[in-house]
Amino acid sequence: MAESETPECSDESDKPLLPKWFAMTWPSTWYWWVPWGIGAFLVGYGTTFSLLGMIQDYHGGGVQSSFLITIAIGTLLMGCASPNPFGQMMKGFTFGADPESWSSEPKPPMEHDDWHLYRGYWDEEKEEWVRNELSPYEQDFPNINISQDDDEWVVYCEDGGLGSKKFSTEKEASDYMIQEIKNGERRDVQELLFGDHPRHNRYRALFNATPPLFTTRFLWHSFTVMFILGAYLATPANMRVEMGYIPIFLMIVGAISTIISHFSYQSSVEAWDTVTSIIKYVDGGHGELVGQIRPQIAIPQPILHLDGCTHPTWTFDDLVAWYWSYRCTETWEERTYNHETKSWETTTHTETRTIRDGGHSQDFMVHDGTGGMAVKLTTFDRVEMGEPIWSRKRRGDKTCGPYAKARHGGSLSHLWSLRALRQGEPVYIMARIKSRHHDEIPKGNVGFNATRVHHTLEAVGEDAPRRRAKVCKGNEFSVLSAKNSSVSRLGPWILLIVGAMGLFFF
Repeated sequence: MAESETPECSDESDKPLLPKWFAMTWPSTWYWWVPWGIGAFLVGYGTTFSLLGMIQDYHGGGVQSSFLITIAIGTLLMGCASPNPFGQMMKGFTFGADPESWSSEPKPPMEHDDWHLYRGYWDEEKEEWVRNELSPYEQDFPNINISQDDDEWVVYCEDGGLGSKKFSTEKEASDYMIQEIKNGERRDVQELLFGDHPRHNRYRALFNATPPLFTTRFLWHSFTVMFILGAYLATPANMRVEMGYIPIFLMIVGAISTIISHFSYQSSVEAWDTVTSIIKYVDGGHGELVGQIRPQIAIPQPILHLDGCTHPTWTFDDLVAWYWSYRCTETWEERTYNHETKSWETTTHTETRTIRDGGHSQDFMVHDGTGGMAVKLTTFDRVEMGEPIWSRKRRGDKTCGPYAKARHGGSLSHLWSLRALRQGEPVYIMARIKSRHHDEIPKGNVGFNATRVHHTLEAVGEDAPRRRAKVCKGNEFSVLSAKNSSVSRLGPWILLIVGAMGLFFF
């Protein structure tokens, strides 16, 4: 090939989404601008009076440590209010949607009627329609339904405008349906994946995305550490002798914070380092799955009457896992006599306790558009159900459990709340993919799934090195949004440890 014929890549997805070294970020919402503004005010206030102290130093003044502490508090607030640039980028990809819900609805829609759970086929030997147990594991397209119209059988195929066809016998209709399903197996996987799946084409640019080495949060928190150390040095020498425990305390805080920060970001690192599997082509071993929660037709769906209440607003179905709790908060006052001041003092106390709770989990199926796979939810120790989907402050009716009674004679506030994994919602799974027991493998016409064998596999909650098995409500982007560089994540805490060690030996 001639040099002029050398191909050039002009794909927009090849361009880096974030700067390599430093990314400046600002608060993205008004409620984050409030602490940022308070922090900026404290920084300005502390800086102004620190400079005045330096100017007056010739007259016996000097920088007071309290002003440096004020600046440190300000930079701490500004750092906390500065968003993670990687998280901001993820919001751009998901259009600012709630990470626990769909940013783009799966196609076919999320309704149960479109999940072909009860699709059947004609059994010539039995001369009757037989439910195909493999149908829930099939890919979503083509979406086929068969119904009888007088003496004819109609096959509805919602796939590219094919419309419907009529047949005179059940066998002809069944054969046509099976053939169309086999033809659908040849579709490009990108046509089948849900829009929120990480392997979808709309997220190709993410493969080149890496967090910047330094962030605005790292900058402000580094200033916080330096001003804290400066405040200690600005303290008079005679007082520092009495405050010799401060460097040791700072080293302990830095060490604990480093450990906590490391493990808190471990989930995002695990998700980033693991390629999301496409269920249609999934292999055994430890991996991650993203898709929609759907039922396994062999498992009946229980109905939840929260706290035993039969009222419709307290009754829930389509849940594969839930945890509910009834908590009450008691507030009371106590009067005590202070012998030093020779006066009575009133102290307000608050106590929150869980009165009743309950939970349940059952196995389900995860579907990403290309196919479905069984998930043994009962084998997972880490199940994150997200924010409460329902809460109440008053009992529903007389069928509900009784109110809690005050133990200290104070006033009570009540709260019932429910967290759950619901059918139709997105779910992120880190699990071990292994073969199902022979007796648990659904039986049916293998031709419906061509050569695909994902219905013979299941996801179980077994850990692996650097891979912790878990099930989380939401898509993978809710996990990835916390990703940060090691320098930005651990840098301020390491700086605090090193600085405190310097103060200790100094």
